[in-house]
Amino acid sequence: MNKHDEIIKFLGKIYINFKRSEIAYRNYMDNDKKFIYAKILKSCNEKILHLLIDNAYLLSDELIKESMKLISHLDIWIEKWNDLENKQKPNIEDGFVFENKFTFPREAAQNLENEFLKLRNKKD
Repeated sequence: MNKHDEIIKFLGKIYINFKRSEIAYRNYMDNDKKFIYAKILKSCNEKILHLLIDNAYLLSDELIKESMKLISHLDIWIEKWNDLENKQKPNIEDGFVFENKFTFPREAAQNLENEFLKLRNKKD
């Protein structure tokens, strides 16, 4: 597989997990912030984090910087999530909310999504 194909595959997986996390977050917000949706969101975020750590080196310097913003956010978000879960031991239908001053770097995510769409459309 050439580098271009590797990048498309990597960014495609990121793209799908971003879309999956958007659905999970919408469900979380629309359903009383229940733990079940927070768990799905965490699963998405962990996949995104691992994909970025394992593959961001394939990207341009600018997109590596964007990836690092996401990695930093997800590192903090996951630690806070784990801490609250350990303290609360929630059931699947319980509410699950924690404070996080490190907001999601939406622009960084959008830049990665845009790169995927640009590369995918160029290949077709």
